Amino acid sequence: MYIPLHNATAKRFYFKIAVTKLSVITVSLPLFSFLTCVLITMYKDFDRANKTHCNIPNIFPSISASIGNYEPQITIWKTAIYIHAPIRFMLIYLRWDYYRSIMRDDCITIVKLAVSLNIIENIMLLGLTHWTSSLHYSYHEKCFKTFIASSLFYMILICILLTKCRRRPNISSIEKYSLKLKWRLFFINASTFAMAAYFFLRHNSLCEPYVYSIFSFSEYMVVVSNILYHFTTVYDLHSHFISISRHGISIEK
Repeated sequence: MYIPLHNATAKRFYFKIAVTKLSVITVSLPLFSFLTCVLITMYKDFDRANKTHCNIPNIFPSISASIGNYEPQITIWKTAIYIHAPIRFMLIYLRWDYYRSIMRDDCITIVKLAVSLNIIENIMLLGLTHWTSSLHYSYHEKCFKTFIASSLFYMILICILLTKCRRRPNISSIEKYSLKLKWRLFFINASTFAMAAYFFLRHNSLCEPYVYSIFSFSEYMVVVSNILYHFTTVYDLHSHFISISRHGISIEK
């Protein structure tokens, strides 16, 4: 006669995935869709995408032109962003839970601020995707400015918190590596954004050949460094799993 162990069914699940794999999927969708849109634009819509108000030569289209002006680029980008958005918000919750577990109690208010900025960043990404610069410039501009500000402040706050506010001073090698990557990617993101702003203003005032292309390439680096910064979640949550069972969704370590 078979007698089931007590609570034996509690750990059965229909689906289980490591957070590291989920993070890779989440990062891959916007990264590869972005690169695909840029390459398609350079191949199919090169002349139109690189045309500026002063008709000077350029080689790199802007991000707005690459993802928001032509088909199938618009559909590729919107599909990738809308599909991966729910997963990004789930990862925000997991990061919030992780930060609470390792930060000192006197730093929790700053942690809440950082996580709130991360939520705003993701909402603004959806706004940037929905309102393109060619059709809804004023909305697109507001979303872009808010996205950049919330993103930069989130990055620097997390870097400072992970450096100064941990409960335990001794951290593992993987935590050290994750923090080092975060600092480097923050500086790359901030510096390339500053470059993009400088070359955009210089292009508008002087209309020099290829300056707009330098601006566009700087934009690319802003996007890629932002994506890679969030990819460091794979190191922070490397031992976490998400499982779906008849009891609902649960997080395991």
